[in-house]
Amino acid sequence: MGFKMKKIIFFSFVLFVSFSQITIFAQDNNSIQFNSGIIYPRRSSSGFSTSVQYNYSLNSKINLYISAGYSSWDRFNVMFRENLTGFQRQEYFKTYNSDNHSLIPINIGAKVNFHSNKFFTSFINFEIGYAHLSFDSYNNIRIKNPTTGEVTSYIVDGSTKKEITENLFNAGIGTGISHSLNQNLDLILAFKLNTNFNNGEFGFLSTKGTYTVWQIGLNVKI
Repeated sequence: MGFKMKKIIFFSFVLFVSFSQITIFAQDNNSIQFNSGIIYPRRSSSGFSTSVQYNYSLNSKINLYISAGYSSWDRFNVMFRENLTGFQRQEYFKTYNSDNHSLIPINIGAKVNFHSNKFFTSFINFEIGYAHLSFDSYNNIRIKNPTTGEVTSYIVDGSTKKEITENLFNAGIGTGISHSLNQNLDLILAFKLNTNFNNGEFGFLSTKGTYTVWQIGLNVKI
């Protein structure tokens, strides 16, 4: 884990603990929610995710919100396939073609409470918005045995590094539960599935653009 990631995690942890101590006078229809968790992009290494969200309650069932976040993860893994022949003994070679991913999403959405009891409230949410994605892209070099011609590996060619940025549409759906800690503070546990897409390389629900997130959050009524 790099130094930058450690700083982000430490800052989010301090923020999380600090807001857990907040006691303020609450109104019924506004709150600010602070989330942190783990992001799982498809076919990639996992990473860290954090966000802040402003909620406006229309009624006891429906909340509208706007959120902004930051996520980062490392490698996007790829697989190369070679045809098996008399000298080719290995068929699949795992490597990666991009790393150092950073994602900044800005979304508007709605959260719908569908079940409540004395312990927790269950909800589903839907969101759409914009996402800015940046990462480093690489080509791979095919390595052969000079004697037999057998492909022995694929390795990342660092000299081909390109810094890529993408402006994407974002859409997501999620579910979770909230538990009231006191009249001003709720604990949130949530799971989301999001996809980033445009008219180019990133298709709707594509491998490169789709990820899930597990989050824990604090909702502070204001």
